[in-house]
Order: sequence, then structure tokens, then C-alpha cells
Amino acid sequence: MLSPGSASGWHDVTLDLSNCPVGTSRVTATFNGTADSTGYYKNQGTAGNLQLELQDTSGARFNNGTSKTVAVNDATQSTRFPLRVRALTVNGGPTQGTIQAVINVTYTWL
Repeated sequence: MLSPGSASGWHDVTLDLSNCPVGTSRVTATFNGTADSTGYYKNQGTAGNLQLELQDTSGARFNNGTSKTVAVNDATQSTRFPLRVRALTVNGGPTQGTIQAVINVTYTWL
């Protein structure tokens, strides 16, 4: 992961929502966190020259302030957001240390 554009493997994360309000047909998740100058989420750990990238499993990127809307299953009143995250170095030359970021998710029921 030394050269510009290098990245770690993906780590899968699924946000499962259950007991959605009756009458809800869709849910929008809006992702917010601290971005760095590259537009990716800033590493708040001790490793330098690293960013974090959040995507859905089809490859759509969710940088700070972006949203994704999914349908709610009427029968189960549930839905899910399958996501993945990885560390990457946009400019190369990462330094050793920890990797940490906080990405807040705000849900809007539609």
C-alpha cells in the first residue's frame, strides 16, 4: 500500500433496519463524517497519508454528505444497507499507525 491509489481489502458491513414504521416504503441513509482534502473520510488514527472509502456492494461511493435510498419490505417492515469500507492512500507514502474514522448515519423514513 505504498504507491498512490493503493488500498486495503474491503471489509463488509451491513446496516439492518427492522420494525420500520408502518406505511414506510423507502428509507434514505445519509452518511456524514470528517472528510479530508481528497474527499474521502479522514483517518483519525495515528497512521498518516491514509483515507477511508465507503461504498455499497455495487461500487457506488458514499463520501461525506451523500445518501442512498432503499425499499422497505412491506411484509417484514425491514430493509438493509449492504456496505463495504477500506483504507486507501490517495497520494501514496502512508505511515504506520492506527486507522480510525467515525461515519454517522441519519435515516429518513419515506
